[in-house]
Amino acid sequence: MTIIQLDERLSNMIAAGEVVENMASVVKELVENSLDAGARSVDITLKDYGLRSIAVSDDGDGMDEDDVKMAFKRHATSKIRTHHDLHHISSLGFRGEALPSIASVSRVTVDTSVSDAPGHTLILEAGDIIDKKRGTAKKGTRITVEKLFYNTPARLKHLKSEKRELSAVVDFVNALALARTDVAFTLVHDGKTLLKSDGREDSLKVLSAIYPLDVIKDMLFFEGENRYYKVKGYCAKPQHARASRRHVTLIANGRPIQSHNLKNAVMEAYRSYLPVHRFPIALLKVEVDPLFIDVNIHPQKLTVKFTEERMLTTLIEESVAARLKKENLTQKVAPSESEKKKTGSQAQFSFTPSHPSTTSPDAFPDPSPGEEDADVKTRRTLPYFEYVGQFFGTYLVFQGEETLYLLDQHAAAERIRYERYLNRMAEDASSRPALTPHSVSLSNKEMTAFPDVSKRLEAFGLKVEPADATTLAVHAVPGWFPEGEEEAFTDAMIRLLLSGKAPSIKKMIDHIAAELACKHSIRANRHLARHEIDKLVRDLDACENPYTCPHGRPTLLSLSEREIETMFKRVQT
Repeated sequence: MTIIQLDERLSNMIAAGEVVENMASVVKELVENSLDAGARSVDITLKDYGLRSIAVSDDGDGMDEDDVKMAFKRHATSKIRTHHDLHHISSLGFRGEALPSIASVSRVTVDTSVSDAPGHTLILEAGDIIDKKRGTAKKGTRITVEKLFYNTPARLKHLKSEKRELSAVVDFVNALALARTDVAFTLVHDGKTLLKSDGREDSLKVLSAIYPLDVIKDMLFFEGENRYYKVKGYCAKPQHARASRRHVTLIANGRPIQSHNLKNAVMEAYRSYLPVHRFPIALLKVEVDPLFIDVNIHPQKLTVKFTEERMLTTLIEESVAARLKKENLTQKVAPSESEKKKTGSQAQFSFTPSHPSTTSPDAFPDPSPGEEDADVKTRRTLPYFEYVGQFFGTYLVFQGEETLYLLDQHAAAERIRYERYLNRMAEDASSRPALTPHSVSLSNKEMTAFPDVSKRLEAFGLKVEPADATTLAVHAVPGWFPEGEEEAFTDAMIRLLLSGKAPSIKKMIDHIAAELACKHSIRANRHLARHEIDKLVRDLDACENPYTCPHGRPTLLSLSEREIETMFKRVQT
């Protein structure tokens, strides 16, 4: 085998495979260069989803004749000089591979000037300069990329559909406009303006260029701070949930990033506010000392690494959750467009009882007849309303001053019992002997993994020991396990932990509480006495989150007087 030095053209084409995946990659590299050049206005123009051409123009510093030639050489950069710079990165890019990589798989025209005097125009194809001439007299730079991937047909073949490729460009430009609210962005595709921001440093105004007005009206500002991090941003009320995670935008030190853990922290704050497979709209901005963030672990610098990330995710979850708890989250009867799609609500922790439950539905006692709701006008969270009647034996109808309310009696009872179970679990860390002999049969592979999870089982209050090569003997269970369900819960918890997919103890307890609440709550098609209704409303009002059941379904819907009059054509919209 003979080792050779690759020529520059082939090296650039290989590098293009790392940093130029699609049209969005090209837009990303060009726009980030504009921002690093000090631009305060950036215009992006696409033709045919970017396949015919991508043009990015800015009012940044521009380049002189020598710089514009050097910019297309590999490892040429204006953004770092020393090893120290590498650990204090403030620019969006620096590796010096983007422009030569893009030029190696396309035709590129660069028109740039450092002042209002005529500048320089350079035309490259497949990485080679094929023409150069005097440019326009306008400070800044305009780069046009045409015939992208014309000489790499395999890459062209593996592009996604045109709409998905355009969607990727829009997502990136949206995120960058939210990251750099001090810059005016314009995105145009085939003559149609898809985004326009004014650069006035107003995140909510940029959000209004991305989302409809009804979402913007329901955006909630949040912020928080700890020893290492500051976080702030906006989160939408749960009723505007979407079907994918892509509407959670993450910004770190002015840089759009991707982070599964940070997105999960945001979604964890919405847990029990949203059904399964529904995701919030949120903008999260993180500020941190550059020493505590590594932006050079991904060729495109999309994924970053945080020091003390657990402290950051905890801060995010607590800050968003605290803001949601302050808000009236009663949902409207008329669903938004995003809610019209059918959604499921399967539980993440499930169990199959081995026999009918013996736990009494009255484990938390109901009120005695005659107990009155004397303080309804001074409710902690819920609005004041008066009972009207019951609908379909399932929904309770109430009337406020200018609003009609529908309350799902099962969802409301679920929320009440769910929070009570959580409190019991948090307060009762004791164990009690298993009332009946119980064993769990495992495979030899599972038995090998058992020692790794035994300590976590003990933290739950489960005392389990190997009885033989394939059997575990259960000696004690948590004090809060419902009588009659010890076997089912023990088996489910052990297998979940052994699967390697187990969440934290806190999340497991949460899932168990949700299951118990659903199993033992007031069912649909049950007529409730007035004293039961009063007690239900009072107990729901005392909950931390009275607006949804543990699975994220709404407990209370509202319909305003004006909305009713509009439906009856009494008033015009």
